[in-house]
Amino acid sequence: KEFTMGTLFGREPAMFLAVLQAVLGAVIVFGFDLSGDQAVAIMAVAATVLGLVTRSQVSPVNEV
Repeated sequence: KEFTMGTLFGREPAMFLAVLQAVLGAVIVFGFDLSGDQAVAIMAVAATVLGLVTRSQVSPVNEV
């Protein structure tokens, strides 16, 4: 499988964030005791990590 610039495991990082949002929503709906603040904190951490991954894959590097 070929990995291209700007992808994570061959997929866009935004896809992972969307999947996490869907799973988190399902977990809350099916009764896992998670407060709104905890859900927001999980999503903030995930967005930050995936944002850093995306930046590292698309930022130019000067090799001298």
